[in-house]
Amino acid sequence: MKRLDWLIVKAVVPAILLTWIVFTSFDVLLALLGEIDELGEGDYDLTRIVQVTLLTVPRRLYAMFSTAAVVGTMLGLGALAARSELTALQASGVSRTRIALSGTFAAALLLLFALLLGEAIGPRADRMASDMTAQAKTAGIAFSGTGLWLRDGKAVWNARSIVVGAPGQLELWDVWRYEFDADARLNEVIRAERASLKGANFELSGTTRDRLTTDRVSSEREESIRLATRLDPGIVQAHTVRPRQQGTTDLYETLRYARINGLDALAFESAFWYRVFYPLIALSLCFAVATFAFAQQRSGGAGKRLLIGILFGVTFFFMHRTLINLAETERQGLILVNVLPPLLLVSWALWRLRRAG
Repeated sequence: MKRLDWLIVKAVVPAILLTWIVFTSFDVLLALLGEIDELGEGDYDLTRIVQVTLLTVPRRLYAMFSTAAVVGTMLGLGALAARSELTALQASGVSRTRIALSGTFAAALLLLFALLLGEAIGPRADRMASDMTAQAKTAGIAFSGTGLWLRDGKAVWNARSIVVGAPGQLELWDVWRYEFDADARLNEVIRAERASLKGANFELSGTTRDRLTTDRVSSEREESIRLATRLDPGIVQAHTVRPRQQGTTDLYETLRYARINGLDALAFESAFWYRVFYPLIALSLCFAVATFAFAQQRSGGAGKRLLIGILFGVTFFFMHRTLINLAETERQGLILVNVLPPLLLVSWALWRLRRAG
């Protein structure tokens, strides 16, 4: 690492870390206050609330990184500008583009840790939090390595994946349903490609039904089965790990399964491509916001730089989210809306840096 890079890393990394901790702390505090509203529901006591909230911290750190990186990069480079160190670097022949790249490199060092949280630690911790919440609030819902387990009267459901739609809409993929008699003996097993909740009934498609008696097992294939259920879709949805909380590997496996079986996996596909291009999005934002640091060499303090960084990140977030929503509505262009905005952002930043000389 060159002395130039080390100088900028020492300024930018602490600024990003501080911003990251502050933003995530506010997010965790708001989450904790939201969970306290459900205090006393079942066995959901204060200790369980704190445990569940702490388990979501890795995911919240990952989600907050891009915003913290933008603001931290602006603050770090702005501090160098306020001390005239950026002016000295330029006077010694270092270009603005080189300085912006060094600031982006500093953010990339922390991005590696953010990716570890978001891909390896966060999804597992979220599943633990969902399982802990479900067990405390509602008997009969649990998560494990084999998916979601639901108790429905004398039956037990197991689903590989859960697709949550509008309120009251729920779809289970790769479903197994085990039904027991009054003596807790297994008397029926149903395997289905998917099960869609329609009112108080599940409609199962692509099913195989095995009936067990004391002397034999009979099996039959049926295109569809309609079964009554006591499950509350709202409760199941509340304890489901959403696609955007899942890691890239899990999303890829879900997409592969959906394509093989001809299932609609739009929500998983959107979340997958966003995660794939997340590093590009985060680093392009840092590179672009670095251009504003040079404009603050003689005016504005830390408060102004903080405001510029926040406004820049929030504006991009809402515009990008709007494009993703449009792509989801049209059911096409998900790759394009995730890769094109950051590339345009980098192009704009390069133009701005070269124009300024």
